[in-house]
Amino acid sequence: VREAVEGAEADGTRVVVITGEGTSFCAGADLSGEAIADEFPEALLSMNRALQTVSVPVIAAVNGPAVGAGTQLAIAADLRVVDSGAFFAIPSTRLAIAVDNWTVKRLVSLAGGGPARTVLLGAEQLSAEQALTCGLANKLGDLDVAHAWAEEIAQLAPLSLRHLKLVFNDDGTRDE
Repeated sequence: VREAVEGAEADGTRVVVITGEGTSFCAGADLSGEAIADEFPEALLSMNRALQTVSVPVIAAVNGPAVGAGTQLAIAADLRVVDSGAFFAIPSTRLAIAVDNWTVKRLVSLAGGGPARTVLLGAEQLSAEQALTCGLANKLGDLDVAHAWAEEIAQLAPLSLRHLKLVFNDDGTRDE
């Protein structure tokens, strides 16, 4: 994902849309095996930073469940279009694993303290409608809605978009 987003920016793409294949946006990381301990945390952090630091807006078209790293991918994007059957969840407390500071602070920044605590401390899902109500989702809709919005955004002033992206992403989570 990181390489694709950085490549799109280098190719002059004005807006990037990320979505899942099939019925899930992203079911999260495979926590079995040694790769999770060795490679995954740094790869996830690198991907999330890339989504935040590329100069073009990134839209997550959340077409289904976004679980664990899937929620992290969605919150790393600048905007989220969420399908009505989608939900967000980070079951770290059920799995007895720690969530990094970036995830906690970014989720609070986007969804607010109450919903972030519900997802993280309560290990509960946040539905598409709840995500829209709290501000985590920017729009309800499918991939077509996300693409249409991306086309509209691509017509806007790129330097203004770049400036706004930098300011919005300076939310205290960059150095986490």
